[in-house]
Amino acid sequence: MPTRSDAWEAKLPAETAKELYRFTKPPKEEEAKEGRPFLRDFDRDVLPYLSLQGIVAPSRAGWYRFLGRMREEEAAQTVIGVETSKRIAQGITAAKIDPQLAADMMTSLAVDEAAKPYEQRNEKVMHIFASAAAMFANAAQRDRELALKADKGRRDDEALKLAREKFEAAEKRLAAMAELSDAARGGKVDPAKVADEIDRILGRKK
Repeated sequence: MPTRSDAWEAKLPAETAKELYRFTKPPKEEEAKEGRPFLRDFDRDVLPYLSLQGIVAPSRAGWYRFLGRMREEEAAQTVIGVETSKRIAQGITAAKIDPQLAADMMTSLAVDEAAKPYEQRNEKVMHIFASAAAMFANAAQRDRELALKADKGRRDDEALKLAREKFEAAEKRLAAMAELSDAARGGKVDPAKVADEIDRILGRKK
């Protein structure tokens, strides 16, 4: 969505406008400890901060129009990201890619999204990829179980026990990823630790 030429933020660098908008949201605990600004009140917070930064302040109405435009842009980007991630998951399903490969691809995409800086991360996109990874992983496990049953020479008790243990381990990892995704969307997990936590769940890190 292009910025109107007469908009207050049109005179600012795009990154500065994004940062100001980000500062209007409550800081995370770690950010608060670092003294990250919180531009909550126009008179008490916004005007002093803009003055300190050497930025000519808009009128009160102009500031709230700026916030409205930024919210619209944020919402549009969220929708685009969600729709794109859905198409990716649907495309992989339609292409009938090996379920285990598809699960690995979706997991990688979820990890990539989780590793982004907090202000760039799309929690809904991360959740879609994580959920798709769980779906494909379950399909891969079902395929493996069917293959075991079809191959009578490998249907001994030990093989079935091992398959069940792997399935249960996979279920636990998927449940942990889903719980982590929900916690991340709810702001209950430090965003900086999400990628490391996913790697730990998948056994990539101890």
